[in-house]
Amino acid sequence: MKELIRILSKKERIIIGVMSGTSLDGIDIALVRLKGSGKDTEIFPIEFKSYEMPQTWRKRIQQAFQATTEEICRINFDLGVFFGQQIKKFCSEVKLDLSSLDAIGFHGQTIYHVHNHSTLQTGEADVICQMLNTIVISDFRTADIAAGGSGAPLVPYLDNLLFRRCDKNIALQNLGGIGNITFLPKDPDEKILAFDTGPANAILNELVEIITNGQFSYDKDAFLSKKGRVNQGLLSELLEHDYFHKQLPKSTGREEFGKNYVQAVLLNHAEIDRLDLLRTFVSLISNSIALSCKEYLPQIDQLLLSGGGAFHPLIVQELKKHFGEKKVSRLKNVHGISVDSKEAIAFALLAHERLNDVPTNIPSVTGASRKTTLGKLSIPYFRGIE
Repeated sequence: MKELIRILSKKERIIIGVMSGTSLDGIDIALVRLKGSGKDTEIFPIEFKSYEMPQTWRKRIQQAFQATTEEICRINFDLGVFFGQQIKKFCSEVKLDLSSLDAIGFHGQTIYHVHNHSTLQTGEADVICQMLNTIVISDFRTADIAAGGSGAPLVPYLDNLLFRRCDKNIALQNLGGIGNITFLPKDPDEKILAFDTGPANAILNELVEIITNGQFSYDKDAFLSKKGRVNQGLLSELLEHDYFHKQLPKSTGREEFGKNYVQAVLLNHAEIDRLDLLRTFVSLISNSIALSCKEYLPQIDQLLLSGGGAFHPLIVQELKKHFGEKKVSRLKNVHGISVDSKEAIAFALLAHERLNDVPTNIPSVTGASRKTTLGKLSIPYFRGIE
């Protein structure tokens, strides 16, 4: 406990943030120096790397929806070993001595998320803690759900810290496996709004794997979708999905817009060319974002894109048509935080604030009845052991 007390008392910490999203395309790891707390927190990114998710793990996670209880149990601990190995590899590559690391903020791999009820993040934190002999803060969503919230999204805490002091209504749209948006009003007295807009890269990745028989795992530079045409009838049908018309707060995941969703569309529309279907999915993503902003948000002055989908030319092109050419742009580096590193850094920040005992959920975003600290602590017995 002496080591924990020492780290708790520090005003400045070195923390690794780890993020593996619903798109299953990679593991993002960021090394960050953090100072202060609350609105006075200062963030100093040091290193960032992204590692491709091995195909074996992609398949195993994708199949978890139909897995036995035993397999899910094994996935949890096996993923802990896998993530621990990835973090060790990262530390070796950036020449970081583990003894200088204060903590790890670990999001885990989402297996299932039930809005306003429960969530399951896998990758056992105690395994990582023992492997690296370092404090691990994990399972960030459960405390908000226990307080009556949806447990998502969580990145708005970082968004607010970086962008709130602005003279514009800013919306930050992340395009990972699932799309999520944070709205920061220029009036500081107005509430922050954030929610999942719906599907993003997850459905594209699933369909690309099917079209190419597993040869490719994502639609890089729209190399496949640009060969197809939007099926307007199907697009209208897909936009009638119940999720797009639910009231806020709301969140979703692969359980709603993942492999099962793609397979159901394929089964019900076997007559549609698969490249046309892929192109229609691209349009579904951009249209669902536009629909969400029109239905739930005030006028947006600037839409900043992040996540893998921010590099998809057709998604960006369509968003510019919906919102205006000058309003849409890719998120540029802010205090050294890039479009790629943002989410990993967000979980380093949440870990830092958990150690500071600072609440990091935003009730206006998640619907929680109160503010609460987020994250569970895994503490090694003795840090000096190799």
